[in-house]
Formats: sequence, structure tokens, C-alpha cells
Amino acid sequence: MREEFIATTNYSNLYEAMQSLKNLPRTAPKMGLGYGHFGLGKTFSLEKLAAQENAILLRAAQTWSKTSVLTELCEELGLDTTGHSPVKYRRVLESLIANSKIIIVDEVDALLRSTKFEVLEMFRDFHDETGIVLFFTGMEEANRKLKKHKHFYSRIVEFVEFHAIHKADIEAFCKLSDVQIKNDLIDYFHKRFPNLRQIKVMLLRLEKYCLTNDVEEVDLRTFKASGAEYGDKK
Repeated sequence: MREEFIATTNYSNLYEAMQSLKNLPRTAPKMGLGYGHFGLGKTFSLEKLAAQENAILLRAAQTWSKTSVLTELCEELGLDTTGHSPVKYRRVLESLIANSKIIIVDEVDALLRSTKFEVLEMFRDFHDETGIVLFFTGMEEANRKLKKHKHFYSRIVEFVEFHAIHKADIEAFCKLSDVQIKNDLIDYFHKRFPNLRQIKVMLLRLEKYCLTNDVEEVDLRTFKASGAEYGDKK
């Protein structure tokens, strides 16, 4: 199976939201939030978007503290990482003002606990003091949880809800397979599986089956016989 980025509907929505944020006036809030179930392409979409926009892409972790985030931002910006937190904060701030870098934070759910919210507040400070675009993504509950923090939530002006994958997205994805996937199997994937992560696992299993059994194209019947749906060994 070829490794190639698919511009899904979810990605297109994310891209459009980012362009809207970039085009806002300097003094306007420029925060965005993407949210949805796992396996809908959030991380792949963010990686592609970050590369296109030359943005800083961070993945929030339960172990994050203000100090560790400042060190990570200094590294991303090519700045000196030595010194106390206020010193590093000032370095990051000055760099963001000078270069207007976009910051994207994935897995924001890790910061939506009371013990971690000070890290989120620090990102808000960077946003307010520099006017940069700041975009967060998380699971489906991220939107509801952020609503509890009105002073933060009021700055979010672009929302992107990641939805179940469209049939056209599945068709494009299946074209990356080493075997030809017939239409009835694409229809089955669309009805039964809401995300590309699950489909990729099954396609990889299917390719192994096809290689062993000298099969070049797969319809629903062949797929069922292969055992790829449940990981059966054939």
C-alpha cells in the first residue's frame, strides 16, 4: 500500500478554517478548534497543514508543564533553551512577534484538566500578546469541555468538527492499495467503518492474503473469504 496523503473532506474543512484565521485583522481573536472521534484523520491532516503553513505543531502530553512547553517552543523556534521560565517566555514572545508563526496543538484534551489549565492559559497569553494564529485539536468532548472556560472559549472563532469519512475519501484511499478494490467492497467500507485507520488495517491484511493467494482484485465476497475484517490468518 502506497503512503500518500489524501485530501479528505475533513482536511479541506480544516484548511479553509486555517485560511480564514490567517485573513483576520491583527487585533481580532485568531483561535481555532478541531474536534471529533479517533481515526478521522486529524493527526495526518495537521501534519500536512503544518508543513504547508510552516507552522509549529505540538502534541500535548499529560506530563506537560509551563517550563517543558517553553523549552519545546524554544527548540522549535531555534532559540536558546537555557535560563528560567520568564526568560524563555520572553524569547518565545519576541520570536513570535517577529515571525508571526502559527502554533497548532494536537491532543488538547491532555490540557483540559484543572492541573494543566495553566499551560493552556500560557498559550492564550502568547495569542493575545502576539496576534498569532493558534489552533487546537482534540477528541469529540474537547468542544464541550472548553465551553466551561468562557474567557478562553470566546477567543475561538473557527470550529471544525471532524465527521465520518465520505465515500469519495474511501475511494481515493483504496486506490493506494496494491490490489484493486471493487465498488461493492468500497460501499461496504463506507457503511460499516467510519474512519480510515480501521480501513487501512484491513487493507494491509487483505494485501497479505492477496499476495499469498495470487489475487489482484477484491470484491466483497473475496474480502469476506480472506478473513481480513477480523484478522483471521489465511
